[in-house]
Amino acid sequence: MQKIPLVTVTCCRDLALLELQAQSIYKHLTPGHDVYLVVNEADPSEWHSTFDNRIAPYYEYQNLHVFHRSDFDAPWSDWRPGFTNHWSSGWETQQILKLAIAHHISSIGYFILDTQNFLISSWTCSVSGEKLPYNSGKFVMPLSTWETYSKCLGIDIGMPDDNTMAICTPIFLNTNLVNSLIDYFGGLYEFAKWFKTIPGKSEFILYLLWAEKNGGLERYHYKSKEWASPYLRDSNTFNQDFDSFFNFIGEHAPHVWVSANHRSWGDMSDDQYKQLCSKLRSYQLNPNFLDYRKNYLIKYR
Repeated sequence: MQKIPLVTVTCCRDLALLELQAQSIYKHLTPGHDVYLVVNEADPSEWHSTFDNRIAPYYEYQNLHVFHRSDFDAPWSDWRPGFTNHWSSGWETQQILKLAIAHHISSIGYFILDTQNFLISSWTCSVSGEKLPYNSGKFVMPLSTWETYSKCLGIDIGMPDDNTMAICTPIFLNTNLVNSLIDYFGGLYEFAKWFKTIPGKSEFILYLLWAEKNGGLERYHYKSKEWASPYLRDSNTFNQDFDSFFNFIGEHAPHVWVSANHRSWGDMSDDQYKQLCSKLRSYQLNPNFLDYRKNYLIKYR
């Protein structure tokens, strides 16, 4: 069995989520994995002021590698915070960084996490052969993005369906395939320029279509058994969604990942937050979102 590195692109906004993920890695990930953190900040000093003392010790049993956005040669200054969505620029640049990190990885693949993902029971990130697992699921991304990328890559495989690779984290990526995608555009700098200007943004749709252009997804991946992981996000039916999410935690064995996005932690009522914290403590996790929730509407929403 070959251990596969884990990669998380993170930022100051998501430190509370990263702390929960780090706790879960400390408690539930078997020792000896390479864990890559990429700090998506122009100035990472604020991030380090929290991470170095409060979060870094959770990686005691893993091999931690910390990279910064400035370690990657791309035109980062072209991105500016959005007027209507302050986080839009970071949402775009983190997609590039999830691919750019492949240059620093020597294993057959890597396992991409968002900071919203965390473990609730023991797990090893490993594969036994030359292919990586993937999960299929309902395609929820804009079809226009699929069409745009297909045209740019000169490929036509029809439209996605419910058997298409799920475009969400956690997700395995083939290292050489990612590197060849970036090289196709002339290197990271030119790839980032192209990604900035192209309408629609989805690094995982782009990856999937690139795999299809280069021999087909099944050349690099095999379809894993169907699974569903609890996932909570902001929505118009949040209270109903919260109840479903809460009840699903721990009932989705043998799969061990749970996801709750940054807005969901702010949108929870006090009772919902206490209820979830109590349940996660039974999995040896201690969410620490009190300051985040206090500043949510004015700083993070």
